[in-house]
Parts: sequence; C-alpha cells; structure tokens
Amino acid sequence: MEKKYTIIDAELTGQRLKKVLKNNGYSVRQIQHKLDLCCPQSVYRWLNGAALPSLTNLYMLSQILEQPMETLLVAREIIVIREYENL
Repeated sequence: MEKKYTIIDAELTGQRLKKVLKNNGYSVRQIQHKLDLCCPQSVYRWLNGAALPSLTNLYMLSQILEQPMETLLVAREIIVIREYENL
C-alpha cells in the first residue's frame, strides 16, 4: 500500500532561512540575540538543515523577518510504501 505524506524539508528550509536572513541583512549572531538564545549553534543547525526551529522560535523569526511562518518553511511530499496493511 502506498501513502503520500507532506513533510517539512529541514535542508531546504535551512537554505530558505539563510537566504531570507541574508536578504534582510541579519547575521547569525543578531538572530541569536533577538531570539535570546545562549549560543549561535542552534541558528547554524537550522541554516545547515540539521534541525528545525521550535514553533516558538519560528514564530519569533516570522515576526522579526516580517513574513508568515509558512513562507519560511519548505514542504515536500514523500511516498511511504507498506507491504503489510495491518502494521
């Protein structure tokens, strides 16, 4: 059985965040301070696609960048194939 799911692509979202931050003139350190993060590693992880921002941080980013949260995220479809229907 085949099923389609929509997921948030962390790598593509990171690329989009990197581009939006650059276009708006923000550095990683500036975002770190605006979000009151203890270190810049979280922001670097988002930009490299290793992690996604928490919902709270995503909301704050959308406010800082003056863009809806949905425009900061990149979604894509995946297909999951299951051999056994009852699993």
